[in-house]
Amino acid sequence: MRVNAPAFAAVTAGVAGVLGVALARGLRFTDVDVYHREALAFWAGGHRLPTEYPILAIVPFSLTLPPAGIDYAWAFSFGMLVLFLVGWIAVTWMAGRRAGIAYVVYLLVGGFGVILSRYDLVPALVTVAAIAAAERKRWPIAYVLLGLGVLLKIYPGVLLPVFLIQQVRSGSSAPKAAISALWFGLTVAVGVAASLALEGSAAFDPVRFALERPVQVESVPATVLSLASLLGWPAAFDQTFNSFNITGPGDKAVSALFSALFVIGSLFVFYRQATGRLTLRQACLACVCLLLATSKVLSTQYLIWVLPLVAMELELDPVWILICVLTALIFPGLYFLTGLIDQAPQATATAYSWPFVVAIATRNALLVAATFRVVIGSADRDVNRRAHLA
Repeated sequence: MRVNAPAFAAVTAGVAGVLGVALARGLRFTDVDVYHREALAFWAGGHRLPTEYPILAIVPFSLTLPPAGIDYAWAFSFGMLVLFLVGWIAVTWMAGRRAGIAYVVYLLVGGFGVILSRYDLVPALVTVAAIAAAERKRWPIAYVLLGLGVLLKIYPGVLLPVFLIQQVRSGSSAPKAAISALWFGLTVAVGVAASLALEGSAAFDPVRFALERPVQVESVPATVLSLASLLGWPAAFDQTFNSFNITGPGDKAVSALFSALFVIGSLFVFYRQATGRLTLRQACLACVCLLLATSKVLSTQYLIWVLPLVAMELELDPVWILICVLTALIFPGLYFLTGLIDQAPQATATAYSWPFVVAIATRNALLVAATFRVVIGSADRDVNRRAHLA
């Protein structure tokens, strides 16, 4: 699909506007600074790996080490800008002009404040590339790309069963599909081996960090805890693990329940894909939506993982537009307006305001509804447009 020059210029101008506003508002002084410190620790500090992130995260982090005289936050953001434009062209090529427009709208709205100041677009587009390879039955490439995604952000690993099922449905035998999947295992194993060689047992710190984190305030489990607190169930404000959270005697039980829902929902998706009721793209979208809707952590930038898939499968969808608008309202909007960030220590809020909690609850209700819709979606929809994916 050809991308014309005026459209390219318009999208570039829109992203540049987001970049300018984001940096002018001081949003650079967050994760980009962390990325810069991690990159310095790796390249100038004895190859020390990031504490919270897998080994390949150091690649996008290294964008914060520009030549002398160039601000590292601007360098990183412009790197993400280029990647954003590459993603737009790729989505347009894979799914058409309307999907490309949806990609731009979703990411500029839902990702406002994070699209150019977080590295989540990197694993998201590597995942899109893996899906593109799988659609063309280039299975070794697809599995290697999926493994690289895991070494960037872990979450793409939930799509491994989807790829295996698709390979079998496309004509490969189960043993041949399992052999092809060894490319995924080999890619991840090389990354893990390199991490162990550099850090020893500390190589597993990102996994431990993820497991030990409390329930983050933007997640669906946090919404459940907030609603339960209205009925007298204890819930407390918490700011640890570089995020705002909700803790209490019921937090672990709620997290476990939602983990179980993720497993059950994923098995249902696999069954529907295996029986031809979901295409590859639909199954990938459903699995990532399930992950977001059931995870105990749902930071704003995590929406970037799913939005390219939403654009390719659903194009501009009213529910997802509302999800993006509310996400932008939550961050950076209500985080600033309710005093959670960008405040002097003595002025920083120590409790969540009701507008903040209500906005999150509304967004999460829409996310759950959208997830349910894609999980039960039918492969018969738009069969002519997607016949090549069956």
